[in-house]
Amino acid sequence: MLIQTFKNGKGLIWGGDSKRIDCDRNGVLKFGDTEIPVIHGGESIMPLLFHGATGDYQASFTDEKGDVYDLGKVRVRSGRIAPPPPVTVELMELRSRADVLESENESLQEKVEELSNIFDTNSLNFLIG
Repeated sequence: MLIQTFKNGKGLIWGGDSKRIDCDRNGVLKFGDTEIPVIHGGESIMPLLFHGATGDYQASFTDEKGDVYDLGKVRVRSGRIAPPPPVTVELMELRSRADVLESENESLQEKVEELSNIFDTNSLNFLIG
């Protein structure tokens, strides 16, 4: 399973291997009182959750910086995380693409502002330099 985090402070656990967990950053996955350390690239081993119970449980992920991501209700079957429905995975992919586009937009806005400041302070600067 993978933990996908988003810029809006939310996240999703998805994937097929319910016995391992990974994320693009180090942190701690929390299910109620259960804390599971997650090492980026290490595919941490997932313990059996809630003594093999089945149900929906609130989860969160806290990265090394202290940022907390709400993972919402996660379905657990026989103590293992169940993959989310395909529609949820499609929405995750769209949210991931939106985050990338948002970052690119912020970068472009900074460049436009920088160029605007150059032209505002000296309108002939582009001819001299």
